[in-house]
Amino acid sequence: MLKIVRSDQMREMDRFTIEELGVPGVVLMENAGVGSYRIIREMLPTDRVPLVSIFCGKGNNGGDGLVVARHLWDDGVAVEVFIFGKEEEIRGDARTNLNIVQNFGIPVQFVSNLQQLQNHFDPSTDLVVDALLGTGIKGAVYGLMKEAIEFINSLDAMVVSIDVPSGLNADSPVVEGVAVSADATVTMALPKHCHLFYPAREFVGDLHVVDIGIPHYVRQSEGVKIQLVEDADIELPARPEYAHKYTCGKVAVLAGSPGFTGAAALTAEAALRIGAGLVKLAVPESLNPILETKLTEVITVPYTTGKSGQFNEHSLAELEELLEWCDVLAIGPGLGRGPETQKAILAVLEKFTKPAVIDADALFALANQPLILNQPHPQWVLTPHHGEFRRFLPEIGKEELQRDFVKLAQETAGKFQLHLLLKGAPSLVATPEGEVFVNSTGNAGLASGGTGDVLTGMVAGLLAQGLPPQQAAYTANFLHGLVADEVADQESIYTLVAGDLIRHLGPVLNKYFG
Repeated sequence: MLKIVRSDQMREMDRFTIEELGVPGVVLMENAGVGSYRIIREMLPTDRVPLVSIFCGKGNNGGDGLVVARHLWDDGVAVEVFIFGKEEEIRGDARTNLNIVQNFGIPVQFVSNLQQLQNHFDPSTDLVVDALLGTGIKGAVYGLMKEAIEFINSLDAMVVSIDVPSGLNADSPVVEGVAVSADATVTMALPKHCHLFYPAREFVGDLHVVDIGIPHYVRQSEGVKIQLVEDADIELPARPEYAHKYTCGKVAVLAGSPGFTGAAALTAEAALRIGAGLVKLAVPESLNPILETKLTEVITVPYTTGKSGQFNEHSLAELEELLEWCDVLAIGPGLGRGPETQKAILAVLEKFTKPAVIDADALFALANQPLILNQPHPQWVLTPHHGEFRRFLPEIGKEELQRDFVKLAQETAGKFQLHLLLKGAPSLVATPEGEVFVNSTGNAGLASGGTGDVLTGMVAGLLAQGLPPQQAAYTANFLHGLVADEVADQESIYTLVAGDLIRHLGPVLNKYFG
């Protein structure tokens, strides 16, 4: 898996490679510039001589931009370089590359004010390279750099940022002040937090990660706990030729109430479609005729409810056999939030020690009675969206959650010793050991009622087939988003509904993993 690093972790990898392994920093800078040049060259027109304007800061990010300038110039591209600072302020490896650029005869302008930039800038430029600020920036930019960023954003030309769009904090999803709005970003060695988490992600454009010569074992540091899940990381449960329904896992689904039969049906069918051998859906007896009609392959288990029509403590005795029978329980979608139902949900969870996927109304019950979580539940997977997650953190404000949700997910999973699938853009899985698996699939079409119920069923179905909780959670998360991406490509994000995820799951699995 591809690690996702903070700026201090990236600096340590750079330092180790340079100081401990003996790879000169100027070699890493050359590799960074060459990798960026290759991506930029693919974006330029080929029917004429294109013009590229390169905006460089005084540090190593600017040095990367100078390497790009040299390779573009050598390839016949017209290049103009603007360095924001004085010539004597350029030092180290960046100074080495400035000397080379000057020796090549590439035009360089040292910029000290906006008017000077406007006087020399060619508005016919095809592409702007943003090499102003690197990964060390914290807080809003101001002064000349702020004006330079606003100038770049005012142009019609394509923009490619090197490492991070200038103005973003590499370690935060929060955008403070102005930032370059890039069409593409070329980052070095590993992605940073701002590349993947919104709202900063909106400024990144297409993300490209280039190898700059930091060895693989250094990039795979055990100290980096956050990683990106991609298709090469996905392994479906083994399905031997001699398999039968009892060897492929048994899922019990406790979901649904009057008006919410869809949630129950989506969860149960998703568990079955992802490969579980048997799925039994416990529903109020008044809803059983509806769900028997909606679901052919799922077994329904009706229970009595009394006047409320919803799950309550009187229903528990009828479900003891089901809870004993199953390998995995999926609980919560559409169950209801009435006091009796919430009390009954807690009664189930207090005694249930097998793997469980806890969603929706069951999460609501847990958040109101978190003492249940004082006992470790490493086989449980909780699947909240951000609003549901905040209920477990009443002291945390909305802005703090947005800024620190990755850290808060890590801390919560560790504190309660469970697995947390935090739904969002992107979704992520946090483990009791502090690992975080960030999803790389999915789109805005998933902002549709019922898609979370499908995800709950998929996690339960994979757990029942023997995948460990963290693998079941990040695999379901990835496949859920992958199907949504396929549906969006074939149809539209506007027309995507939860049932599409179930209908297209088989063809997508066959296409990518067949």
